[in-house]
Amino acid sequence: MGTSSAEELFSWLSTRKVEDIVIPGYIDRTLHEEKPFLNVWNTSLYVVTDDGMLRIEDRRAHGRLHVSRTDDLNDAEQDLDERVLNREYGEEFMPVSLEWQLLADGRDFNTLTRARYAAGPASSPQQGVVDCLELIFDDCCCLFVASEWDGLSIGTHGAFDRWTEYLHEDPESLHRQVEWIPPTHAH
Repeated sequence: MGTSSAEELFSWLSTRKVEDIVIPGYIDRTLHEEKPFLNVWNTSLYVVTDDGMLRIEDRRAHGRLHVSRTDDLNDAEQDLDERVLNREYGEEFMPVSLEWQLLADGRDFNTLTRARYAAGPASSPQQGVVDCLELIFDDCCCLFVASEWDGLSIGTHGAFDRWTEYLHEDPESLHRQVEWIPPTHAH
């Protein structure tokens, strides 16, 4: 689908019906064969819409997020196949819905009404690369994502402010904060 800027992706997302937020996972049968369990693979997250998905992935543990569009979860399953899955033991790809944790306001779908991101010296918002991201749906539901050393950190209300306040304690962290509001939603 090509490379798009963060703001182009927010604009696209604001015109879609957001139906779910999904993180890749897998059925792990190797550690506890008698009781398989679901293991989350938190290197990417997908905002599922009525026409495609917004993929948010870490940049291979470099402390940044890459935001892009995709049609399906094939890349997530391929990543797990290459890194983790042992299909000989019956392990299988299993996406995990976070809808009830992050979009639980009783609506059938949600709409992006605001986005914020922080961009540091190594970020490239024009290429969809930011340090952290907050998406607000219908002015009430919140998704925060940042890349940490062990994968994605996922949060909700207040997480963006805590993350950016922590960075301001370090004068070397020259992060700018950007807020985006859809033109149809601006006051």
